[in-house]
Amino acid sequence: MPHAFIRTATIALLLTTASAAPAQLSGLGQSGLLGAILPNVASVGAGNAAGVIGYCLKNKFLGGTNAKSVLGKLTGQGGVKSSDGYANGQNGLLQMDGGSSLSLGSLKAKAKAKVCDVVLQHAQSFL
Repeated sequence: MPHAFIRTATIALLLTTASAAPAQLSGLGQSGLLGAILPNVASVGAGNAAGVIGYCLKNKFLGGTNAKSVLGKLTGQGGVKSSDGYANGQNGLLQMDGGSSLSLGSLKAKAKAKVCDVVLQHAQSFL
């Protein structure tokens, strides 16, 4: 099995089965358990990032004017809306380097929200 697939499967498993009580995680902060197992989104392209942001807004994992503004600016760039990555992102599929992907639909709500935040931060690098 390719290393990227194993890593993605492991991340998905950890994010979907984590059931620690909030008190157990309270001292972990931003770089705690969830931060340690989040996917590396550095290789996510502009189209996929825009699609994922759209998915996150539609499903209320992101809100506010910043996310809408970033989405509007990204989709205004040439080729973003017509890319396969954009379509996949709108369906909740995060595509990373090496052909690996992560379905946001397989994650619990808090993990989805965190992935959405990380993708939004990364997407700002395309503006």
